[in-house]
Amino acid sequence: MKTVVITGSTKGIGLGLAREFLKRECRVVISSRRADAVQKVCAELEAEYGAGRVTGLPCDITDVSRVQALWDHACKQFENVDVWINNAGIANTTRVIWELDSSEIPRVVSTNLTGVMYGTQVALQGMLEQGSGQVYNMEGFGSDDMLVNGLSVYGATKRGVRYFSESVAQEVEGLPVQVGRISPGIVLTDFLLEDMRKMDPEQLEITKAVYNVLADDVETVTSFLVEEMLVKGENDRRIEWMPEEKANAYFADEERLSRDLF
Repeated sequence: MKTVVITGSTKGIGLGLAREFLKRECRVVISSRRADAVQKVCAELEAEYGAGRVTGLPCDITDVSRVQALWDHACKQFENVDVWINNAGIANTTRVIWELDSSEIPRVVSTNLTGVMYGTQVALQGMLEQGSGQVYNMEGFGSDDMLVNGLSVYGATKRGVRYFSESVAQEVEGLPVQVGRISPGIVLTDFLLEDMRKMDPEQLEITKAVYNVLADDVETVTSFLVEEMLVKGENDRRIEWMPEEKANAYFADEERLSRDLF
């Protein structure tokens, strides 16, 4: 029975991943900034999947001592950690950089990039000591080098996550641990909808047109991702839901072209 720690797992993709791991008899550690959200989700998951396989701890991933506490909690409850997923992330308001409130920049960078670095560091230290384990970092818009006006800060952090993950994978090559990346594509979550609410009207209409074709629901995507993560994979592995071939097929699908999700 594998133990999985997921940051940012009280909603959206993180919660979807937690549910899919629990369906497959894994043990799951829930985490987010808010203690009330962690408590609520843990209670719901225990009621659904049974007690003894779910625990949780509030964690601000921009504080390395709190990240270490999350690792220690997981090991205290379940003895070891097999998979650590750095999922937590936030987006900036969709504004060109000179119009963006400067207070958003450090919040996005510290959560999306520094938090991933802390999580990877803490998890690898523990996994090397226990002799095994896998770390997966969540990609996002910008990881694939695409550019969109208004997402320069968010996109820069996700491109940074890709570089960081590839670099650390090279560092652990030959060791009994693996570092990989998850590319979930466009998933219908509160995170996505909140990001859309921050867009100007023109950008919003363009975004809706694309999302109507390419977006998928949480359960569909997370089921695929979890199945792939539970396969013993090679180091520097990228698990991708939406490769170019699938995206092209979606744009050729009449049903998807006629969808109105919003």
